[in-house]
Amino acid sequence: MLFHTPEFFFLFVLTFLAYHLFRPARLGILAVASCLFYGAASWGFLALFLSVSFLSYVLARQIRRGRARLWLVLGISLNVTNLAFFKYSMFIIHNLESLSGLTFVTPDSFWTRIVLPIGISFYTFQLIAYLVDVYKERTEPAHSFLRFWVFISFFPHQLAGPIMRGQEFMPQVERTTSLPVSTADFKYGVYLIIWGLAKKIMIADQLAPMVLPYFHNPGQLTTMEAWIGAYLFGFQIYADFSAYSDMAVGFGYLFGYRLPMNFMSPYISASATEFWRRWHITLSSWIRDYIYIPLGGSRKGRVRQDVNLLAAMLISGLWHGAMWTFVIWGALHGLLSIAHKWYATALRRLLARVPAVPAAVERLISALYHVCAVFVFFHLTMITWVFFRADSVASALVYVKTMFTPSDGLSSLITQASAQSAPLTLAVILYGVHLLEYGFRKHERVIAATWHRFVPAPVRGLVYAGVVLLIIAMIKGEKHDFIYFQF
Repeated sequence: MLFHTPEFFFLFVLTFLAYHLFRPARLGILAVASCLFYGAASWGFLALFLSVSFLSYVLARQIRRGRARLWLVLGISLNVTNLAFFKYSMFIIHNLESLSGLTFVTPDSFWTRIVLPIGISFYTFQLIAYLVDVYKERTEPAHSFLRFWVFISFFPHQLAGPIMRGQEFMPQVERTTSLPVSTADFKYGVYLIIWGLAKKIMIADQLAPMVLPYFHNPGQLTTMEAWIGAYLFGFQIYADFSAYSDMAVGFGYLFGYRLPMNFMSPYISASATEFWRRWHITLSSWIRDYIYIPLGGSRKGRVRQDVNLLAAMLISGLWHGAMWTFVIWGALHGLLSIAHKWYATALRRLLARVPAVPAAVERLISALYHVCAVFVFFHLTMITWVFFRADSVASALVYVKTMFTPSDGLSSLITQASAQSAPLTLAVILYGVHLLEYGFRKHERVIAATWHRFVPAPVRGLVYAGVVLLIIAMIKGEKHDFIYFQF
């Protein structure tokens, strides 16, 4: 059930009205709505989700009753096994077949009929975080399964995040019946929903058919076409995933919940470290807190820190999908993060030896350096997206090779750019939109106050109606699943 379908909005409107009309029954209303939302995809997978959630709920309660480590290990094992079976079993079997030369799976085998439950990666990480947080006494175990089910299955963020922590969301769930929803909350929630819908419908879904030909046969691309395809996919996946997250947060506001923002204009990042503070923030913080730090973090020397960082990013890549392309994508980001840390250390030592310069000159040099760093890292990010999007490692390698081997030397790039002026201009415009979004979101309170102060209400109403009508008109076209639903 996609956010931009009539079926979802019908479910949402009914849930919203019942939620606000029958305050004492709020938890039950949300629990049923979440079941209907997930069950619309598969009632069997809803039963699986309910079962794994209930067992995790029981094990979390047992943690506080003694033998805590045993119950924690059982809880984590349950969730990892569930995820591994559905997501990685065929990946493991295919790799064993490749290594051994044997055939373990026939076309009519049981294994070929395994279907990945939507949202399984997200709810698995959320359940594991909850178990660990209960074990470390960061959060109290839920007092009823109803509350726990609403916490883990709240339908706006159920399929693709943000990944919620017990200490940040469970207290809100506990106060569900008394949560207020002010007029300001309602307006802000609607604003985020429309913002997300606009990015999904007007950008991501329009880019999807444009991106497809670039990755269909990368060996036939020119160097400029290869870069343009990477640019367009980079903006497609950002618009698609951030749209879902914005809408999820917006729907949360309409129920009185505060879900964390998941994106902060990642393509203005000057390094891999900054990128992961801006891209899929709840996942990167999860990887940091539940993998990187438990492995030792930066506490055991520089080399061990690099190993831990690379291991964490490899797991992040594998979490995204059971393909070597995702593993390589995670490894590349790990290597970029490691390289940046070494580079930043060397740069600080070098600058310590440079004579002082006037403050104005220093600011100018710093600004120019930052612009160059953003430009370079943006293109490094686009290279990594090739592995994320490609159908195979071989295809990704051909694609990347094409990006760096112009057929007639560097001079041919000018001719290629002229021939590809329309999609190249589109990529530049999309980056401009990205910068505008950054500025708008950074100053949205001031902009909103100015908008309401100087623009008459009838004019504001016409603008809102125009945007909504435009989105509705574009929704009538082909609908594309959110990319992260496959994870």
